[in-house]
Amino acid sequence: MNQSKISVRYAKAVFMLAKEQNVLSQVYDDFKLIRESIHNAPDFNLIISSPVISSANKRTLFTNVYKKSVHEITMRFINLLVDKNREIYLEDIARYFETLYRKENNIKQVIVTTQTVINKEISLNISKLVAASFSSKVEIKNTIKDDMIGGIIIRIDNQQLDLSVKTQLQEIKKKLKSKSYENFN
Repeated sequence: MNQSKISVRYAKAVFMLAKEQNVLSQVYDDFKLIRESIHNAPDFNLIISSPVISSANKRTLFTNVYKKSVHEITMRFINLLVDKNREIYLEDIARYFETLYRKENNIKQVIVTTQTVINKEISLNISKLVAASFSSKVEIKNTIKDDMIGGIIIRIDNQQLDLSVKTQLQEIKKKLKSKSYENFN
């Protein structure tokens, strides 16, 4: 079975259960925490995906890491994934669950890429602009890209506004090359 099909099915199942139990926002927060911890700790991800480590040891690991910080439904779901040997899909399931939650609650995720952390005033201004433009709630995620010279890249769904210095310099270079080529003809 395709990995994305597995992730989608499990995410939809736990989404429906959380919605039915009126704990959707709690489970959403749990999956954000889980996805970020897997993403930010490569060793944790290696342990989860290792076929050498037993299901019992993985269950113990998940229990020790998440038992006190996640809802009971989330913990039972993780145990189900371990029992079915599907824990390797946990990050994808969490990502798709977050997508379902944002869609259900009319939340636009705005990914703001900069060289340094944006301050609260800029974040608030971006939130207000996006909320007004899309008539939705907004969730800002600031990603830091050390190799950016300056500027900002704003991504909403599949739309991107690239106001980075690097892109602007590339555009100027492209225009200069095309102008010089025209003059030689």
